[in-house]
Amino acid sequence: MYISDISDEALMLKAQGGELDAVGKLYERYSKKLFNFFLRLTANRDTSSDLTQNVFYRVLKYRGSYNPQHQFRTWMYGMARNCLSDYRLDSSKHPNLQDKDNVLSTLLDDEISSNQASQDAILFKAMENLSFEGKELLVMCKFQDLKYEEIAKITGDSIPNIKIKVHRTLKRLKEIYFEMEEC
Repeated sequence: MYISDISDEALMLKAQGGELDAVGKLYERYSKKLFNFFLRLTANRDTSSDLTQNVFYRVLKYRGSYNPQHQFRTWMYGMARNCLSDYRLDSSKHPNLQDKDNVLSTLLDDEISSNQASQDAILFKAMENLSFEGKELLVMCKFQDLKYEEIAKITGDSIPNIKIKVHRTLKRLKEIYFEMEEC
């Protein structure tokens, strides 16, 4: 059996049983996604890297509290939100340097056309004008491919409310995007 055939939940059970290399396998699966999740929300590479490491530190530390009847991904993104919340509280006391000029190059694929890169740059700037909650929901829904049900579990909100918030945020993003594109 290949490691890719083992579910996230089975890997967490192994980690709970003392096989700590199972967390390494989960890191391989999710570190890039988490990094991009944080990068889209913080616009800072170093911070995103640190937050990604913090999530996996917490996965290891709190592996005993994981319930295998729930999806690992939902549990992990809940931890990611907690790490981000802690960071935002701390950064309000200690402002950090933003690396927004170089963030887009990390997010964009080298093989995309310059027209697509220009559109993505406008989208990235438009997203900066959204509320943090709206931006977080869009990143989870559209960039991390989380289902509404998963987002509801992560945020503690109802599925219908998540759908409404995502719809309103997309509508607002569209308005901002087209205003910026006209300039």
